Amino acid sequence: MRRNILLIVICASLVACFREKQNLVTVPFTLDHNRMLVDGKIQRNDSTWRKAVLWVDTGNPDLFLSPELANDLGIELPTDSLLPDHGFVEVFPPKSIRLAGMELNLDSVTCYVVVSRYWFFTASHCDMNLPSTILKRYDVVLDYPERELTLAKPGEIKFNGLPVAADIRAETGIIQIEAMMEEDSLSFALDNGASYSFGSTELLDLLQETEPDLPVCTGAVGCANIWGLVPREESWAVVRIPKLKWGAISLTDVGMTIPPDFTPDGKGMMNWYSQKTVHPVDGFLGPNAYNAFCLGIDYRNQLIYFYQSGEPEPNDMDLVGLTLHPEADSSWVVIGVARTNGKPLVEGVKAGDKLLQIDDLKTTGATMGTVVDALRGKPGEKRTVILERNGARISVVAKITRII
Repeated sequence: MRRNILLIVICASLVACFREKQNLVTVPFTLDHNRMLVDGKIQRNDSTWRKAVLWVDTGNPDLFLSPELANDLGIELPTDSLLPDHGFVEVFPPKSIRLAGMELNLDSVTCYVVVSRYWFFTASHCDMNLPSTILKRYDVVLDYPERELTLAKPGEIKFNGLPVAADIRAETGIIQIEAMMEEDSLSFALDNGASYSFGSTELLDLLQETEPDLPVCTGAVGCANIWGLVPREESWAVVRIPKLKWGAISLTDVGMTIPPDFTPDGKGMMNWYSQKTVHPVDGFLGPNAYNAFCLGIDYRNQLIYFYQSGEPEPNDMDLVGLTLHPEADSSWVVIGVARTNGKPLVEGVKAGDKLLQIDDLKTTGATMGTVVDALRGKPGEKRTVILERNGARISVVAKITRII
């Protein structure tokens, strides 16, 4: 009898421990082109499970699936002739998503299969994103120096660092913080799913008024290069903001790219982004702005905790300045060469060249992060770039420069 009671007590303790673990999980992540990737498990329609790579994305409310993942899950898609022109097919979310031992809450999450924009997933070799509408239901810690993501039920985490008040839109879970640039108040979203930080054309005008000698590069290169398939990335301006203050937090030399006002309404990317936030934004800050920090996100109390446990990366724009985009066959094409004061920073490379190799790296099939990292180095170093132009292979020795 005593033995049975002891077994029951042990089993109950194990169950309690198991349940407790489900309230909080910490998993490692990798960064590819500044995008945070974690391993998870997705349940198929037949109730079996498969592994999947998830792109953690605080800046997007919608759940996106690759066509390959949707097919494997058993999600039926319309025939090609019935696919929408915009390339997104709305479907029911997967039956279940697990991160380590935690089953994530997918209630009322809008889900799409991205049927035509192949670069969403092939550029980083991921299967789906983990959007803000799921993340907002948890306490979240994004620990960039330790490369760890923590999710917990609200109230389970004791956050470290200095808190900054945030505006978080209830419907989308998008985070917005007011910042100061000198005497000017600016509003930024916190978007860890972006590859870089982005600002409005008005912000660029303000910067150039206050800092007339501020270096400006023309051409979205490095992590400012989204995928090369957003209009005119090769002509975008890239600058550094000397200092931003979020409450008691100071961010220095924040690299930022400025897309032109290319939308039909003339208001550009920030007008589109502001549809997801509480107030209109002047920009959104990607991981390059806070990769030295462990960020705690208390969605319930609308607070962001900043704890600096690493060192900033001031040389993130030391590279061969090429703007690239991936092709459907996983090859890479040059769409532009970075310029300062109208002068190209790379000689011998032209828009339209297919990028075959960087030193020993064969680029076809490589992730965007792998390709861009191969272009990095110390200013003055050289990279041998193998290209294909009009069916002929050419070799260019390209010099690494400090873009900004």
